[in-house]
Amino acid sequence: MTTGTRLQDKVAIITGAAKGIGAATAHMFVREGAAVGLFDKDSEALKATAEELLKKGARVVALPGDVTSAGDISKFVETVVKELGGVNILVNNAGVTLTRPFVETTVDDVDFLVSVNLKGLMLFSQAAIPHMEKAGGGAIVHDASNAGIVGRPWQPMYGATKAGVVSLTKSMALSLAKQNIRVNCICPGSIDTPMLRGALASSGQFEQNWRRTELVIPLGRIGAANDIAAATLFLASDEAQYITGVALPVDGGRTAGVAEVHHLGLDVS
Repeated sequence: MTTGTRLQDKVAIITGAAKGIGAATAHMFVREGAAVGLFDKDSEALKATAEELLKKGARVVALPGDVTSAGDISKFVETVVKELGGVNILVNNAGVTLTRPFVETTVDDVDFLVSVNLKGLMLFSQAAIPHMEKAGGGAIVHDASNAGIVGRPWQPMYGATKAGVVSLTKSMALSLAKQNIRVNCICPGSIDTPMLRGALASSGQFEQNWRRTELVIPLGRIGAANDIAAATLFLASDEAQYITGVALPVDGGRTAGVAEVHHLGLDVS
């Protein structure tokens, strides 16, 4: 059951939609009237999210797949268009992270990050854009990271791929403006997702690392998935019809001016 009309009669594709930010975005879009196409490699979690939305009366297409596979993407987009009627919005949320010192980073690490964070984003955008053109325009929202704005000494190659997303956002916005397709990106900070919790727990010091992370966020808390979903909703909606080419930090003020530090080494005793 919808509670708003900000995306009424819109069809939105969301990648990485099974959990975390992607799932929160799907729920928020449905509440605002959108039909949604959900794509994720985690088939079980994707099915669960789709079932939750269907129970609310949403129009949903959900297919598991790999964002680096042009075949998977083509099949998915064709199914969305056939069953839901087109594509108005694309949220490129799927992404991977890596915490590893620069001197220890391998070629395989780089291939993995670039393949998902940049190649996947490119392939999905290329598949969706023709359908947006047929609809008279649309909105693309990429999920980048504040690591694409400032350096992170513990995630150098991850940050490099997200800086690539920021740059690509601006270039796409310029090249697609005449087609009335707006392109923006969100730059999240530390957000409470399974990905973040796994990273903070990897050293066996989850509680300390959680507190360390909070200490370097000016607003004093780790963000919620809905914080990112709300920003994505705004950029995808007609309320942002004069906004394109923007990289919007949603990070509690972390990139407002204070340099990044390796906070996981902070003494929080």
